[in-house]
Amino acid sequence: MRAAVVDVGSNSIKLLVAERGPGGRPLELLSRTLEVRIGKGIGSERPRLEAEGMRRGVEAITSLVSQARDAGAGEVAVVATSAVRDAENGGQFRERLRAALGLELRILSGTEEANLIVIGLATDPALAALRDFHLYDLGGGSLECLSFRDRAVERAVSLPLGCVRLTEMFASPPGGPFSDASAAAVARHVKEALLASGWVVD
Repeated sequence: MRAAVVDVGSNSIKLLVAERGPGGRPLELLSRTLEVRIGKGIGSERPRLEAEGMRRGVEAITSLVSQARDAGAGEVAVVATSAVRDAENGGQFRERLRAALGLELRILSGTEEANLIVIGLATDPALAALRDFHLYDLGGGSLECLSFRDRAVERAVSLPLGCVRLTEMFASPPGGPFSDASAAAVARHVKEALLASGWVVD
């Protein structure tokens, strides 16, 4: 069966169309990435998606779903991560998408996001020789920290340490040059968040 996933992130919205290939591994047929940046404002104490960002997001998802259908995808899943998960009005974005496309947006928890990354990594032949390793997935809103022992995941943690979030929190102004003081503030904040989570690299 040919299926598609649309991944709604803080910076970009991505499409993957795939089908089952040799040995049961997914075979990529089509991939697209649109830089939409719906996560503007994610660094505030009470993040909210802006109306214009939601409009761009729905427009981008509509385009990608159409491309997936044209590529023969029988099933299309739309999932969202940190920007929508953390926004006070994330449910409103889900309702807008349902009204526009009749599709249900699945908003992943941090744990679900980390665990799905683990499943995806298990299909990557480039990592087949690795046994014990750490992997970090940095997005606009969150950072997923994964630890593997003998190719089995030991721990998966999702932390609100994405690049857009940290830039909005510590760069002044957010669109200006990144000063040494801002870099030091980010380093302190990241270290504190990692320690508080109990994340330790041997």
